[in-house]
Order: sequence, then structure tokens, then C-alpha cells
Amino acid sequence: MSLTRSAIIAVLTLGLILSAGLLIAAQPASAKPLSEADLVKLVELGIDGPVIVAKVKKDGIAFNVDEAVLNRLKAGGASREVLESVQQESRTKPNDQGAVPAKAVSYQDVLKLLELGLDQAAILKRVEQSPTIFTLDADQIIALKNAGATPTLLEALQGKRAPAEPTGDITDFAILLDCSGSMMEKTKEGQTKMVVAKRVVADLIQKIPDGLRLTFIIYGHDRKLECQAVQVVRELAEIDAAGKSELASAISALQPAGATPIALALRTAGKELAKNGAACGLVLISDGKESCKGDPAAEAAALAKNLKLSFGVNVIGFDVGADRTSLEGIAKAGNGKYFNADSAAELTAAVQKLRQELEQRAAPALKQRDTRTFAAAGKAAKPGAFVGDAPVIGVGEYKGTLAMLEAHYYQVQVRKGQSLRAVGIVQKTPYQAQNSIINQTFSLTLYSADLAVIVKEGSTVSGNPTAPVTFRANGTASADGIVYVAIAASDNHDPDKAPVDTSPAEPKPSIYTLRIRLEGDAAEGGAIDPVARVQVNPGTGFDQAGELKLPSLATADLKIGEVLFYRVPVKKGENLRVSAAFQKPWYEARNKIVGATYTLTVYDDDQVQVAQKKLEVAMNPPDAYSIVVAWPVELGGNAYLGVSCENSGQEILTGAAQVKPGRLAVQVSTGKPAAQGGNAFEGAKAEDK
Repeated sequence: MSLTRSAIIAVLTLGLILSAGLLIAAQPASAKPLSEADLVKLVELGIDGPVIVAKVKKDGIAFNVDEAVLNRLKAGGASREVLESVQQESRTKPNDQGAVPAKAVSYQDVLKLLELGLDQAAILKRVEQSPTIFTLDADQIIALKNAGATPTLLEALQGKRAPAEPTGDITDFAILLDCSGSMMEKTKEGQTKMVVAKRVVADLIQKIPDGLRLTFIIYGHDRKLECQAVQVVRELAEIDAAGKSELASAISALQPAGATPIALALRTAGKELAKNGAACGLVLISDGKESCKGDPAAEAAALAKNLKLSFGVNVIGFDVGADRTSLEGIAKAGNGKYFNADSAAELTAAVQKLRQELEQRAAPALKQRDTRTFAAAGKAAKPGAFVGDAPVIGVGEYKGTLAMLEAHYYQVQVRKGQSLRAVGIVQKTPYQAQNSIINQTFSLTLYSADLAVIVKEGSTVSGNPTAPVTFRANGTASADGIVYVAIAASDNHDPDKAPVDTSPAEPKPSIYTLRIRLEGDAAEGGAIDPVARVQVNPGTGFDQAGELKLPSLATADLKIGEVLFYRVPVKKGENLRVSAAFQKPWYEARNKIVGATYTLTVYDDDQVQVAQKKLEVAMNPPDAYSIVVAWPVELGGNAYLGVSCENSGQEILTGAAQVKPGRLAVQVSTGKPAAQGGNAFEGAKAEDK
């Protein structure tokens, strides 16, 4: 059958129409917009980027796009082209309220505005009106910077909100301490850098205001971990007295060991300080620069950029030498201050200055009721620093405070037959110490009028109890006279009485009450006249000997390795009594073997030795020990007295010349020995009882 040309055209036209209809019928219903989960799934399945982009353009998206969404997609493996397609689709997608979205600003738009020299405040305003969030690569950032883009504009383009203005009140603080191997080196004062740094940092922590959130981080403490040796000793949390005590114990156990990963330590501190997003600050103490190929200045800059670091990254360089420039760069990058310390004293001063600034900036803690503290009974009475200026006190209670290695002296007048009862009540001040060795001894010592030790009682307090310690010393007078009473506080020491470093280095004084009681009927007698106090300078040889009259008491000081001389006019047949009281100076010696030998020698008018006694004083007692010598004068004229002190322990760590002098009192009199407390002065011993 043949078809005409018209028929053929009609058939073809009908076929096209039917074909088109079939195609239309084959089209699926409008695809559902992609959710964030859908998009993540496509990325995770490894679908090619161009395919995902086509899908986004075709179906659209069903979620709002912000920086957090982009970061999640990027973390899941989304390519740059996928991210940009999502951003583009977000700009064309109506918002929830049906409002028309603001016109988007492209990367090229911003670059063009910069090249045209438009004011950046105006550009920033336009960017903030745009829904665009840019994912800028390194080349784009360089191009924008070359065109004059400021850091603020770059952050705005990437959707980062400008940080809120930091408040003036610091609530969060980080301390970073160098525990690298170089901290084993010694300072100019002879101690290791580590010992000094631990003491100073522990002191800083003790004085940080309660309520401040504190994190403490160490680095370089483990040789095996090498450049990964960073440890958060205390996570960011509010600090109080208990927290300070716990942290001080941890600090006392630190030992220097390895490398110096400052950059990693700063990054770790940043994670802690970011927990609350609050106004914060940081102090880094180091004796050298980064040794682990990190970039601590860049880390400091990142902290300043990403945190409310209103107190800055402050750096204390401890005896750093040529490494100072590197540490200064860290402080500068972190908007902080650099403090240089070439000695232990300078480190203490730097930390103190930093602490004062921190106290001024720290947010006030919530108001709580004051802690109830021990109240010492008694009235205030100015004590004597030694027997030479001891005031006379009567029956009653007297209060005061005792610093470490301090003794307070008083005089009590007693009558024959009376019993003296002295009671000490002391509340030890709390402190921390190296290796948590905390022992302090408090004592009461009674001395006769001849300065001889009658009795010594006391108690050693371990740890930091809140309850007071009490102790008592008794004596009975066999004649009218004077009794000296000394109440004293030792240094911190180990069980063998060897000194142990404390934190803080100088703890607050301990509070005490001294109670004086006299019992027994007192026989009637005349006034009790004290021995005259005189100011006489001793000599360094027989010819320069200072003259003492009978009876009298003179005070001076005596250094290790010195010998001093006095002379006393005497008559043949007199009974000369010579007493010397010594308060040994504090010092440390090798192997903790500390000791001093005191010698009291009497010479006749021909300067020939006629009597001598020695006294060995071990460790560092705070109160006086004494020697009493009697000599029946056989040759009239002058009696000469020699008083000397020698080191009898091992080598003094700081050198004998650097040890401060100890106190000395020399008393001369005549007559029979005074007997009080049942002990004659000649029989009194200086050892602890």
C-alpha cells in the first residue's frame, strides 16, 4: 500500500506526539529535597562530587546552612565543590518565614570591592547582610590579604562571629610549668631551677583567689614520652583551700626529665580554657625554648584569637639566656607580657608581680561567711628577741605569733619555794612542703638566772591539723631570782630534724598563747634586781677584749668560724660565774648533716686557759642553748673570756661566709650558783629533754 506525502507527515506527527506523551508519563514525581543526613550519606558512599553537585542543584536541600553544618560536611569528606553548591542552594532557598533572602555576595564581589578601595567597614556591613559563608582555601586567603583584607573581614567571610569584648573579670586561669631536663641545672643561689620553680609556683597557687577556675599543666616531665610529655595535672575547676593543698602535694613530687614541648602544652591549655568560653589568662614558666619542632608563637596567637584571653599569654623566662627572644615572641603573639628572671629572687619577684595583676583582674568570688579561725586567749605583750631584751611578765595569759625559726623570750620573777608552770598553746599555720614532709616542732624552755637550761618541753606537729597543740614546762625555785621562759617554733623538718623546703617559702606565723602560773607560798624577801644589761662590743683578740663589769649581761652576734673576747676585772678568791647563751643560725649542709660546736673558755690574767666547756648543737633549733662555767679566781687582775663557733657538720651548702650570724648573750657574776627547778646551773645540760 502506498501512502501519500500528506499521510506520511501525519503519521510522523502522531508518532512524535505519542512519543512525547510517553516521555512525560515516564517522568517521576518531583524529587524530595535532600536532608543533611542524605547529603552526608552520599559523601560517605564515595559518590563523585559532580554527581552530588548535580543532585543538589536538581533536588535542592531541606536544611539551613551555617558554619556548623559546613564543618560537619567537611569533616565527613565533602569536597570544596560540594560545599559551595550547598552554600549556593542555601542562598536560593526561602527562609522559614518566607522572607526573600538577602542578595548573596560572592568571593569575586569581595575581591572587587577591595580592589576598588571601598572602606572595609562598608564591605564588612555588606558581608554581614549576605547569607554567604565562604570556605576559603589558602590561595583565596592570600589573594584577599594582598588586596588589603583585615583579619576581621576574613573571619566574617568564613562565618566566624567577632568575639565578644572580654570582660575585665578573669574567671579561668592556666599555669604551665616546665619540667624538662634542663630544670635540673642549678641557679646562682645553689638550688636547682626545679626546686625554686616548684616553691614559687606553689606559693602562687596558695595566693590565687578562691573561686577562680584553675588548670595546672606540666610538660617535659617524662623522658619516655619525649615530645608528647604534656600532662593536665589539674583540670579546669574552681580552686579552694582543699584544692590548693592537693595541688601543692602534686607539685612537690614533680621531677625534671625530658624535652620542652611548649607548643603542645599551649594547645592543651587552650582546650581546658575553652571549656567555659569565659574570660581567661595563662602563665607559662620555662627555662628554654621549644625543642620539639612545634610553633609555640603560633599556638599562642591561636589562643588569643579563639579564646576570651583578656589576661593574655604571659611568659616567665627563668635563666633562659639566648632563648629569651623565642619566649618573648610567645608572649607577644598571645597578647601577654614577658617577665625575665635570671635568679631565684627574680623569679619570685616576677611571679609576685603577675599574681598582683591577677588578683586585680580576678572576678570576685561568691560571698560566703568567713571561716571561723582559732582565737588565741590572753593579752598582747611585746616579747624579747633574746634573753637580753626579755620583758618581765607576771601570772596570766599572753598571746602572740611565731614565725618559723623564731623564739620569744620573757622573764618571770620567782620566790624560793614557788613552782612555775608554763603552758604553751599553739595552732600551727598550714603550709605544704617538698614530698609532703610536714613537721614543725614547738617548744617551751625554762632557763635559770644564769642562763642554764632547766627544762625543755615541746611537741612536733605533723601535717596541717586545725586543732591547737599544747605542752607544759615546770620548775621549782630554790632561791629568789629570775626564770627566763622561751616559746619557739622550728623550721619544717623531716623525722631526723633536717630542713625541708616549704610552700609558701615563708608561711604565715603560728598563733600562740603562753600561760604563766605560780603555785606555793612565797617567802617574804626583798626586791629581785635583774642583772644589768650593758652594751659592750667584744674584741677579736685579747688586747681588744670588751670590758664587762660584775655582774652584767651583754649581747652580740657570732658567726660560724669567729672567736670573740671579753675581759672581766676580778679579785683573788672570788667565785666567777660565766654563762653564754647561743642561738644557732639556720643553714643547710651536705647529706643533711648540720651541726655547730660552741666553746666557752676562761683565761686568767696571764691569758692562760683555766676552764673550758664545749656545746654541740645539731640541726637548726630556734631557741637558745647555753654553757655555764665556774672558776674560783686564783690570780687577781683580769679574767678573759673567749667565745667561739665552728661548723661541726658537713660542708655548708651556701658556704659559711654566707650564713647569717647567730645571737649571743654573755653574763658574768659572782657568788654561789643559783638553783632553780632542782638543777644547779653547773649541772644544766643543753640537750633536748
